[in-house]
Amino acid sequence: MGGDLAMKKKVQRKFKMRGFTLKVGVLDEVLSFLSRFPDEEYEALDILIDEIDKGSSESSIFDKEAVQRVVSVLLDAQASVDPTAPAGSSRTALRVIDAFVVPKFHYDPIKNVFYEHTGRLPIHGEAHNKASLYGDRYQLLLQRLSRDKYFSRPAFATESLEDENCEITAIQSLIGCKGRRWIMGVISQLEERQFYLEDLTAAVPIDLTNTISFRLIYHSLYVSRANFMCFFAENTVIVAEGELQPNGIFQVNTCGFPPIEDRETSLSLLRGLDFFGAGTISPEETVRLSELEERSMTCL
Repeated sequence: MGGDLAMKKKVQRKFKMRGFTLKVGVLDEVLSFLSRFPDEEYEALDILIDEIDKGSSESSIFDKEAVQRVVSVLLDAQASVDPTAPAGSSRTALRVIDAFVVPKFHYDPIKNVFYEHTGRLPIHGEAHNKASLYGDRYQLLLQRLSRDKYFSRPAFATESLEDENCEITAIQSLIGCKGRRWIMGVISQLEERQFYLEDLTAAVPIDLTNTISFRLIYHSLYVSRANFMCFFAENTVIVAEGELQPNGIFQVNTCGFPPIEDRETSLSLLRGLDFFGAGTISPEETVRLSELEERSMTCL
């Protein structure tokens, strides 16, 4: 009796956290569904709420018939996977996402936010779609690079920090600039045997004769300027440090790939966005997955 009461409170709290209100009789229907999973009640409850959320209308109040429809769909899906297997044993083992319904996001450099593309995209793109592809990829790397502490200009820069400033300069702004500059762009060969570095503003010929490659995973840019073996091909986005020569060629001293960003930082900034189409993960599920991940790493 005490266990049933605790489960009722758990169900009510779960639905309330997701913003749902249950009518009379719905709680019994939910408990009846959970009784089919004697060892996986909490996981089954999360799946049920996720499916209700997907098919929910503007109303947050659900009656018994609405929950019965979702329960029926879940049980039919489980039976189609393995009619002889215990219910709920393989529901979360594999989820297939249709490539044509995966959400498409674009980055707005003005508002610094991602927005979902709501229109229908053609299967076969045209020439301008290829250019847009490279432009979107460049914007994604640039917005990540702008958050890196070594490439963001301090709000109160002092003279001692001028030499350590690694703020990215647009290629179009190199004209008239003197001294060492940092630029980011795509390696291209606009002319035969002449490589260029181009961004969304312009392109500049580059000289890679005496260039040293470096890695951008370190605590200080000036500590880790060691010679690393890197492979740069055309259409590769790189970060380059050098100086624009009087002949209009950018002499590259060092270059490397844009720095990576750790998982925790990315999740904190992109929380709530579903880039894959499998649905957003609830806070409870995030904690549970973190515990499973930590447990698996401990076993290894």
